Amino acid sequence: MLKKISLSLFAIIVIAIGLSFTPNFSHLRNFAAWGKHTIHDYKTHPYNIVAKSPQPQFWPVDTNYNKKQIPDSLMTIIDSNDTHAFLVFQDGKLLYEKYFDGYTPTTLSGSFSAAKSIISLLIGIAIDEGKIKSVDDLVGDYVPRFKKDGWEKLRIKDLLTMSSGSNYKESDGSYFSLNASAYYGDNEEFLINKLVPKEPAGVNWEYRSADTQVLGLIVEKVFGKSISAIVSEKLMVPMGAEADAKWLTDGDKKHEKAFCCFNGVARDYARFGQLVLQDGKWGNQQIVSQKYIQEATTAASYLKDPTEGGKPVDYYGYQYWIFNEQGHRVIAQNGLFGQYVYIIKDKNAVVVRLGESKVIKAIHHAQPENFSYVAAALTILK
Repeated sequence: MLKKISLSLFAIIVIAIGLSFTPNFSHLRNFAAWGKHTIHDYKTHPYNIVAKSPQPQFWPVDTNYNKKQIPDSLMTIIDSNDTHAFLVFQDGKLLYEKYFDGYTPTTLSGSFSAAKSIISLLIGIAIDEGKIKSVDDLVGDYVPRFKKDGWEKLRIKDLLTMSSGSNYKESDGSYFSLNASAYYGDNEEFLINKLVPKEPAGVNWEYRSADTQVLGLIVEKVFGKSISAIVSEKLMVPMGAEADAKWLTDGDKKHEKAFCCFNGVARDYARFGQLVLQDGKWGNQQIVSQKYIQEATTAASYLKDPTEGGKPVDYYGYQYWIFNEQGHRVIAQNGLFGQYVYIIKDKNAVVVRLGESKVIKAIHHAQPENFSYVAAALTILK
């Protein structure tokens, strides 16, 4: 009897190990190997290098660098929220910079969903270069999966504005969710093939990381390169990035996780904000068209928000967030655990906050800490 039990257990273990190498269960194997997600996942997950510029453009330092201090009441919030880096740039110069808990200007930090905005910029560049005709192009023209099964009318614009209508549920934290497969699986295409429409596209807004992953597949297709190579060539090099970044990939390194997982230094995060602040221009080069930047940072108000009684969406554009603080309109890249790049156009300013804060109930889809961080920056901006 004991021998039979032992053999049965052995058989179960062998089968379980075998299943962990199949698409349906590979994310469980990877989760066991990589552990729970953090902003330091570049230390354990597979990644591709996003090469820096061979001629880095280091930020000029403002004459008032770190001379003005943030009030104690706001600094307490910044410090208590487990902030690792807080930087403020104005007029293209570094005005304020503070690091916490051993972080330095050379420390890499994960972006989580703040990377979604970078994918949006790549879509804009692809349109500028004629690789994509417009945001109204059908997704099925680029990714065959979306030529059938009710996806025939899905547009790139619907992915950019989080209105695909798919069955992907961002809040599903189960071990067998599409979320788990997206972050821990071996091949992002397996995730995409699991998507089905639950409602018409282009009607309701619902945050879905899968929408950005599909955009990533489009970007790879039209450029014929990895996302890491494209970001380096089209953004990091012309913007003079000073440090190599890392973009996490799926388990088999087939695709970058487009919906998240850029890992860079704080000063280089600011370059993505500065590019938007300058309407897509860096120096004498128009990296992304002004037209696309304006569209990307304008709320998709034709969409309805089912969580707020069907009100028009006034907080989201093409993978960029929008909110107001003290009368200032703020464009933002947002990532889990508080990875933020803020663009405050009327102040000609960019703010970077990286850290590990807890996720709490949002106010109109924005973590409350957003308002405190922008308020802190406003106290030292001219």
